[in-house]
Amino acid sequence: MAEIDFYLVFNFFIFLFIPFIFAFLAKKIKISPIVGYIFGGLIFGSLFNNNLPSNEIIKNFAYFGILLLLFTVGLEINFSRILSFKKIILLAGSFQIILSIIFITLISIFFNFSPLVSFLIGIALSSSSTTLVAKIIQDRGEESSFLGEIAMGMLIFQDIAFIPFMIIFSSITNKEEISFFSFFSNLFLSLFKSGLIIGTLFYLGNKILPFLFSKIAKSSRELFNFFIIIFIFFITSLSLFLKIPTLISVFIAGILLSSTLEHHHIFSQIRPFRDILAIIFFIYIGTNIKIFSEINIIPQIFLFTFFIILIKGLIILFIFLFLKFHTKMSFGLAVYLFQIDEDAFILISTALINNLISKEDYLFIITSILITLIFTPILIRNKDNIYAKIRNFIKKYIPFLENFINLKLDTDKSPIDELNLKNHIVICGYGRVGSYIGKSLEMAGISYIAIDYNFHIVEKAKRQGINIIYGDSTDIDILDYAQVDEALILILAVPDKNSQEAIILNAKKLNKNIFIISRVHKRNDHVRMKDLGVNLIVQPEFEASLSIIKKIYLLLNLNKEDIINKIKRLKIEYGLT
Repeated sequence: MAEIDFYLVFNFFIFLFIPFIFAFLAKKIKISPIVGYIFGGLIFGSLFNNNLPSNEIIKNFAYFGILLLLFTVGLEINFSRILSFKKIILLAGSFQIILSIIFITLISIFFNFSPLVSFLIGIALSSSSTTLVAKIIQDRGEESSFLGEIAMGMLIFQDIAFIPFMIIFSSITNKEEISFFSFFSNLFLSLFKSGLIIGTLFYLGNKILPFLFSKIAKSSRELFNFFIIIFIFFITSLSLFLKIPTLISVFIAGILLSSTLEHHHIFSQIRPFRDILAIIFFIYIGTNIKIFSEINIIPQIFLFTFFIILIKGLIILFIFLFLKFHTKMSFGLAVYLFQIDEDAFILISTALINNLISKEDYLFIITSILITLIFTPILIRNKDNIYAKIRNFIKKYIPFLENFINLKLDTDKSPIDELNLKNHIVICGYGRVGSYIGKSLEMAGISYIAIDYNFHIVEKAKRQGINIIYGDSTDIDILDYAQVDEALILILAVPDKNSQEAIILNAKKLNKNIFIISRVHKRNDHVRMKDLGVNLIVQPEFEASLSIIKKIYLLLNLNKEDIINKIKRLKIEYGLT
């Protein structure tokens, strides 16, 4: 066997080493490594020649990276849970795409693109990045949160819309005149075709895949692992044969397999390959920017990108405000979904191949796409701080808007006209943890009131006769309305650390003697919570491990006193006493 070419291996080394340095620096300053990967790819693509012999190989690795990433994202999605929000997602998703296309088209015309090219840009830039946002949601552990599920539902809706978009881009060629009738007849035909293909694949997959994977899993673990790889290649080949986007097909395949008993095993086998190849994908998309060839139009690109981010963010914000979401939740969704999807690379590249746009326009648009991807992890990480600063600015300089938000957007008519509560318990956050606590208190006949800014959770709880207030529990006025000054116990069932701190500080202003119980997810947060005055700290993961340990000790027939002492020592060691 011949030796591998040194030049080829060295290219791979440089390709990976530069982004590694930037990712390491990004991690040091507490920014997502994804920004480092993209920026490292940008530096590599700008400094090194495009005709490197490894380019085609790198491109293929990147392509399989995004395939595996979307496949595992599909595996992790609780599709039945997302379907419970189908009315919200269908309505919000439809309005978001339509309004984004209209406004981005107008912005593009303002930047001197032709009407047809502007419309195509509007379509290409209307969707958000499933690949990047899904990874961030997974890294933050928000897959099962209401915010994460709505965001993923919106992304799935946009991904399905990508199929007719791809057909539109592929069917339009560089003709001098395209009739209105022929263009929109192609559009409706593509919608029908894509719907038929997706429906058929989904139906057949739902009937066949669980049975097939179960059968092979029972035969041999080694064969099962091998079959997972074969299956992904089969789905990719089938998509190419049917001329439908492979990314969507692989994503849907992952969703279908998420309901099988074997989906955890499938995920564990694919994850190591996915992590490596996904890094290569993020590096590769950074290489598409050529800094030196675009240096003269960088200010124009940034201005265009700013308008795109602003208009997409505002559209998402106002849509969810219209659907009666809290301003904080609506803002969070806007931050999660403001960026441009990587699929836009495919659409814009198709437009370039069909001679619909020039090479200069192509570089302009893909640079804008990459800028939004770079800013996404930074803004998501700081979304709560940004929201708090915006609200403080409005409160200080635009008081009439603050009053409108408090009286119209972030409040509703509570079923409790007069709260005559005393020595009660206040639960901040009525998700899974908060609702379990509430049901238990109700069974025990203990007086409590809950606060949540998820309008739909509040509406459902009200129908069940639960004492609940719609509002942001970080707001001292909401806490005051819940009569925290008369309460015995305050329970923080909200996962966000910044929100927890704001609630604690405001609650202590109203009632310095209130007993506060807070959940935390990181050991480092214990000291901070104690310093703020939290009386009892609960770490769900640690409590779960204690429950398992107790059961093990009981199975080993340890006496009760010995078990208590061992658990106490463990709590002391972890600073949880």
